Amino acid sequence: MSEFDGDASAAHSDDWGDWDDDAREDFAYRWSTPRIPEGVVDSRQHVRDAMLAWGEPEERTETAVLLVSELVTNSVRYSARSATVRCCLRRSCSRIRIQVWDAGGDGIPAQRRPPACETEPDGAARAGLSERGRGLLIVTALAAAWGTRQDAGGRLVWADV
Repeated sequence: MSEFDGDASAAHSDDWGDWDDDAREDFAYRWSTPRIPEGVVDSRQHVRDAMLAWGEPEERTETAVLLVSELVTNSVRYSARSATVRCCLRRSCSRIRIQVWDAGGDGIPAQRRPPACETEPDGAARAGLSERGRGLLIVTALAAAWGTRQDAGGRLVWADV
């Protein structure tokens, strides 16, 4: 399910987090997806479609696609109470904000620092090469800013491109 929304007043809602807009918001694109792995694929396609419709550059689009992928993946993995993940892509003159909401889980995600480089017995260096646990490191590296908000109704994680 998705909807384009060209009305700034209708697109802003406290449910979607604070939007300290430095310019008039002119578009929002919202969708909901089941909290299953296929929802990540679905969300990436929604972001591509919206960014293409808005004429956003390919590099910015790919960054937004990767960010939504990481945020929705976290919802799928860690929000045991949610059947659905709600998403919103908001566009202002200067930025795109990705917002992902779920019913919450085990606390608010925290910004993580990259692990210290360690050395294997054979002298080879390794630094956090596991497949899991890198999502928020990627978000921190790619997003201009990101944050979270949680209350009794759920958790919102947002990232700006």
